[in-house]
Amino acid sequence: MSPIDEPLANWWPLATSLQLGTRKPLARVLHGRPLVLFRAADGNPAALPDRCPHRLAPLSQGCVRDGNIECPYHGWRFDAAGHCTRAPGSLDCRSGTPLLQALQSCEAHGLVWVRSAGDAGSAPCGPTRTAGTLDLFWVHDQVRCSLQEAAENFLDAFHTHFVHAGWIRRDAQRQRVIAEVRALEDGVEARYSEEGKQAGLVSRLLEGSRGESFGRFRLPGLAEIEYRDRAGRLNLQISAWLVPAQHGQLQVIARVATRRGLLPGWFKRLALRPLFGVVLGQDKQILEALSSNHARFADSPADWGPTRPLDGRQDLLGPSIRQLLEQGRLGEFVASRQELEL
Repeated sequence: MSPIDEPLANWWPLATSLQLGTRKPLARVLHGRPLVLFRAADGNPAALPDRCPHRLAPLSQGCVRDGNIECPYHGWRFDAAGHCTRAPGSLDCRSGTPLLQALQSCEAHGLVWVRSAGDAGSAPCGPTRTAGTLDLFWVHDQVRCSLQEAAENFLDAFHTHFVHAGWIRRDAQRQRVIAEVRALEDGVEARYSEEGKQAGLVSRLLEGSRGESFGRFRLPGLAEIEYRDRAGRLNLQISAWLVPAQHGQLQVIARVATRRGLLPGWFKRLALRPLFGVVLGQDKQILEALSSNHARFADSPADWGPTRPLDGRQDLLGPSIRQLLEQGRLGEFVASRQELEL
């Protein structure tokens, strides 16, 4: 199923489990639909339209009482199924049918997930499993661009020499690597081997000589990079869920995982968060420049420059990401293996 055709039929993460407490609701937007998240009486997450049916006030500006969301205007309350459980001043308040259409919600992988409806057996798209104990922390941001542009940017190793010059890689210190691309059940993956010692500051701080690295995209919107040492042990895994909010605006929820070692997790979090903030800020700047440039050319003649991306040999994942998002699957995919300068 294509995320474009039925976007809300897929599970999308809207917050971490820690962000959603028992007293304060959260306001979120998913594919242009304003939602309110809160915890029901049983502790499970609930998601409703962020609009009280009484006078259309934002429920997210209210509070949670006894597992019900309370409107800040007249105090009407609603349970996880959208039933009105209290209308102050009324003797008979409970509605027999829901006044608000509830969305399905669940918790998995440390995240709160929401969808409208779908296959009961389907599960949220979580991070790729790795062996060993991990130290984790979360990074949140928003960016003005399309899901396809953000996914390709996150997984494209060949922009790092310029957008992240000195931080991730350096153009003058390229290495010959073997790049292999294969299809996944719900996406596509690139594997890079024979990289060796890295030139960028972030890479040098996190790892010694690199054995292999991976870039993955999985439907509906998970982009993941993974670095391993020569013994196959995980050095770093970043799983970024790219969640469409308003038109042309993405919410980014990223899980940063490192192998547990001598340094405590809190220290790595304090040290790495500012570095990742710089790198993500650089990506955000170039992605929003792309969006602005699209707008500049919106009224140009059709023959005034290219209208679709031009792919080269080094664009390993971009064409497949576009196909997955447009068609919901890969067509006649052929695995590839080539030598490139990275």
